Amino acid sequence: MVAHRLHRFITSGLLAWLCVPAVLAAQGQRALLLRADRAMADSSWHAGFRSTIAAESSDMVLLWPGAPVVRGQADIAKLLLAIQATGNLTRALQGQCPSDSMRVTWQPIGAVLSTDSSLGCTWGVTVGSGGPGDTPTIGRYIAAWRKAARGWQLEAFMLTAAPGDENVPQVVDLPVELPPLAAAGATAPFVSADLAFARLAGDSGAGVAFAHWAAPDAHAFFGGGVLVQGPRALGRAVTGSETWTWHPVAAGASQDGSMGWTVGEAVITTADGHSGPSKYLTIWKRQADGTMRFFTDGGSGRPAR
Repeated sequence: MVAHRLHRFITSGLLAWLCVPAVLAAQGQRALLLRADRAMADSSWHAGFRSTIAAESSDMVLLWPGAPVVRGQADIAKLLLAIQATGNLTRALQGQCPSDSMRVTWQPIGAVLSTDSSLGCTWGVTVGSGGPGDTPTIGRYIAAWRKAARGWQLEAFMLTAAPGDENVPQVVDLPVELPPLAAAGATAPFVSADLAFARLAGDSGAGVAFAHWAAPDAHAFFGGGVLVQGPRALGRAVTGSETWTWHPVAAGASQDGSMGWTVGEAVITTADGHSGPSKYLTIWKRQADGTMRFFTDGGSGRPAR
């Protein structure tokens, strides 16, 4: 009996010792992720949001309030230039691009990584300004990051409020809607979870769906910037007579499949038939039992079709 207990003690101690490097590595990557988030926020405030975002993933997805879901650096640049011009933030000279006067900075409240540290998420508070003399715009953000060879790189970015979001222009050659995403490849488990989440909301209401699909440690910002935590609280926050419908249009996944993100287009319809188009970014985590549950979720309005 003593020998058996001693064996168990030595084995458990050895396993704990072997786990230390992995834990320290994960903590190190979290620190690097927060450092990358902070550096980008500083650059966006001092050098301009558009020029800062242009250095990120060529296929990144931007969810700018009042705009459609925009994917790819070329389309993101078109949108941000149009917002600047419409808001008279700068004056474009013939043959020249407007200077980047749009400033956005943010402060992370938290960060989470996939088990293999190949994918990360940060979230927190934003402050934006369209130019000198503008009243600051306060909002919230969620960012999905990919670990690349040169460090953490932004893959998807969602803001709830931003400069010029009250009068976002329609850019002629930008699609108002993106095609629905099929569940295939590495992102299939997350896309499938998102679609099942939407089906439950359609069948039983948003409150039931959010409470069911939320992870135990899930959280989200709701009206007025209130942080709501836990499945029951999240379910109560969206319980009402509105009908929610949505589908994913973009997605990403960690290399080990422990974490992923979906971006989608939604419509929230009130009891009197008024429809409000919106878009969202959802961060998913695989739970200990293998099921997918969302960790955080947020969105903003988009143009009607």
